[in-house]
Amino acid sequence: MTRADVLVIGAGPAGLAAVAELARWGLTSLLVEQRDQVGGAIYRRHAGDGSHLLLMPEHHRRRRDALMMAYSQAQQRITTLMRSVFIGVDRDGRFLIDNRGLGQVQSVRPKAVIVAVGTVERVLPREGWELPGVVTAGGMQVQFKETGQTPQGKILLAGSGPLLLALAAQLAAAGNPPLAVLEHAQPLASAWWQGRAVFNALRSWPHVQEAALYARELWRARIPYLTGWQVQSVRRAEAGLVVQASHSSGVQRTYAVQHVALHDGLIANATGLPQAGQLAEACIVHAGDGREVLGASAAIDDGRRAAQQVARSLGQRCDSSQLDQAIAAAQRTQAALAQLFQAAPVAPTANTVVCRCEGLRRSDFDRLQVAGSAHELRLVGRFGMGACQGRFCAHAVSALAHERGIDFDPTAINGDVPRWPLRPVSLAALAAYAESESAPESVL
Repeated sequence: MTRADVLVIGAGPAGLAAVAELARWGLTSLLVEQRDQVGGAIYRRHAGDGSHLLLMPEHHRRRRDALMMAYSQAQQRITTLMRSVFIGVDRDGRFLIDNRGLGQVQSVRPKAVIVAVGTVERVLPREGWELPGVVTAGGMQVQFKETGQTPQGKILLAGSGPLLLALAAQLAAAGNPPLAVLEHAQPLASAWWQGRAVFNALRSWPHVQEAALYARELWRARIPYLTGWQVQSVRRAEAGLVVQASHSSGVQRTYAVQHVALHDGLIANATGLPQAGQLAEACIVHAGDGREVLGASAAIDDGRRAAQQVARSLGQRCDSSQLDQAIAAAQRTQAALAQLFQAAPVAPTANTVVCRCEGLRRSDFDRLQVAGSAHELRLVGRFGMGACQGRFCAHAVSALAHERGIDFDPTAINGDVPRWPLRPVSLAALAAYAESESAPESVL
């Protein structure tokens, strides 16, 4: 097989839309996905035997089915590499892939690259958030989608953002509604003085229908949706977990549960990745939520737009004006939701774990007297030195640094020059490295 024209990293909505659009313009692509199935987090399929019903808004279902059909019809021009992870670009411009199915690092030299790696779920550090039984809302949702089983026992959802509503409704429809949803922001109250944001949110009818669907499920299951509340701490107990929560007015509540799902929004996954533009004679374009968090439907449009941008760089004539308009509308809606769900930051206490990979607490940060930059915080304090390479702790560390008068962008924790490997890779896979002008062997 000859070398693919375009390397597409990530097989979520944006990546699938990109390879289907590239095929429409006569271009071949190599689609690299770290999991064993396509669809990303939003379109994750049941991994076991049979299937299970998942509460999903109709507009998401229609767009998913159309996307999967387009991907299936374009198969002749797509090589899909599953269980494979993009780990970086070497100094000679080779794009390196850890093919975990084969146990081998492979390299390709495409004409262009589309980076569609999705989001990172943001969770603000709280006391006890590292304990067993405490997960992210997105993680709990993905587990439920793949297994078809809700967690057993009482569940508490807390943090901020629409994802909490979606998960609560899905759990309720599956038969295990959460004990409550603790929303840190006060979107209902802020609607009174955020008239423009409300207007812009209501302009998107699919989002209105989606919100109504989730609200109906919460009402049917009698799930309390409490605004202005935040989790202060989580601690172990004989029967599971004890959660201490507080309201903005100072009222305190205690919940006894087995599971806590936390969520404080989504941010684009860009840590250490090559930036858009030209690198090693390859055009690089970011797409979907990895470029800007706008939701699944907009990610599909953005993936198509990225493919058209690549096609133009390779000599095709494409008009992306309709896609530009659709993405602009999504940006307007997401900006409105961000205003309505705006919440004050959660200040970590001295005992709060900030860097989970290294087990470092706020008190460890406060003891750092010599660190005066992001680079020194990493080398001297070991913040961001773990397996996640700062993906989950960089923003929290940046906020703490600002309190000390150290100003740095969270992405600066990895330095100015991206270095590979971006993800942990085995020495055996590196020793088995193979370079070829043809596409790497596919493992489905």
